[in-house]
Amino acid sequence: MSYLLCLHRWVGKQALYDDYAVPDGLHVKAICSQEAVSSLPNTAKDTFSVVETMDDSKAVQKAAKEFAQKFGSPSLVVALNEGDLLNAAELREHFALAGDDIARTQRFRDKLIMNQIAAEQRTVNVLTAQIAESEEQVFSFAEIHGYPVVVKPRRGTASRRVEIVYGPSGYPDSTEHLQSEPMMVQTFLDAPILHVDGWWDGKDLVVGRASRYLNDCGNFGERSPLGSVELPPGEEESRVVDATTALLKVFSPYRELVFHLELFEAEQSYTFLEIGARVGGAEIPFIWRDIHGIDLTGIAWEIQTGASQSIRNKARAVSQNQKLLRSARGGWVIARKSIEGISEFPSVYWSSESEANGVAASGVYEGAATRLRLQNGDPAALLRDARHCVKHLSDPEATTKKSRHYSGVNAQKTTKSENFLGEGY
Repeated sequence: MSYLLCLHRWVGKQALYDDYAVPDGLHVKAICSQEAVSSLPNTAKDTFSVVETMDDSKAVQKAAKEFAQKFGSPSLVVALNEGDLLNAAELREHFALAGDDIARTQRFRDKLIMNQIAAEQRTVNVLTAQIAESEEQVFSFAEIHGYPVVVKPRRGTASRRVEIVYGPSGYPDSTEHLQSEPMMVQTFLDAPILHVDGWWDGKDLVVGRASRYLNDCGNFGERSPLGSVELPPGEEESRVVDATTALLKVFSPYRELVFHLELFEAEQSYTFLEIGARVGGAEIPFIWRDIHGIDLTGIAWEIQTGASQSIRNKARAVSQNQKLLRSARGGWVIARKSIEGISEFPSVYWSSESEANGVAASGVYEGAATRLRLQNGDPAALLRDARHCVKHLSDPEATTKKSRHYSGVNAQKTTKSENFLGEGY
């Protein structure tokens, strides 16, 4: 009997699989890591394959082909986590299945391609960048655009392997870094970072919500937590929505998309950082379900399976003119250390030691020792409480060469050019 193949890596309940519709006549089979077995769809718990890590593309491809030898080719391949999108696209092409192919997926995974696409619109600034295959390319770029510059993986996630080069002598591990995987070099920008999450139906932004990071993803570590708070209603939020719409029109014309977009903000203008064709990370899926009544992960499932419209219909029912009808704002804070009593802070409505079903997650954000979700109808109180959480989870002695925000001092108004390559971290 034909089946839907699900690539799954979350330990927690970012995806409520058992609430999601499956196309008639299909059973669910899954490929996952051992730590994610407990959160598999119940319908897949009799037929799944375990790989050591979902980041091992060859192992995932091998497991899928072994399924095909035993059960026949799948009818659909579904992946909801950013780390699994390219594997899913490769499997769709291998089995000649409908859904996002490699070229479509690269628009949201390869940061060089991503930046070229962003340059097709003129509302949002785009940073200058180019491919980085050698130390000479990095230093030549810096001579033209100035130090510091950012060197980072083209398909990186969670700020992995991002290096900031402050001068000619500031890149001692260049050979190893540049040869580890496809890299790019980009100009540096010190500015606050926003993220926008929501659902685009191919023509309109049905619903979106903008948030501001309290620090930055690049410095998240043992001594530095990461947090985000949704913007209060008003002109600022409207400007961000307009910028988001301009980008979505070039990234996904006439195709539905659940997205996570990141932008630099400076003097009421915005500069493109990156965009993902998936629900945001950390606590974003939970904030949207708990506070706003919308399951963005479920919408992504519906888009990939075509089995139902019910979750999207509910999202339309609790939103109007791109805005959520519920007035409460949400936020989240994660940290790699624990502090007793942190969950008693005002506005915190949920906390966890990052163990789901007794299994500690290995993901960068899902595996944080402290995870907090906040909610408050008073935006000022929400921001105050989130900042207090970040302060108490921070190491006051922590120092780092990484700036609070990075990528691109010499941001330019977009012009379509081969020189516009790459983006965010």
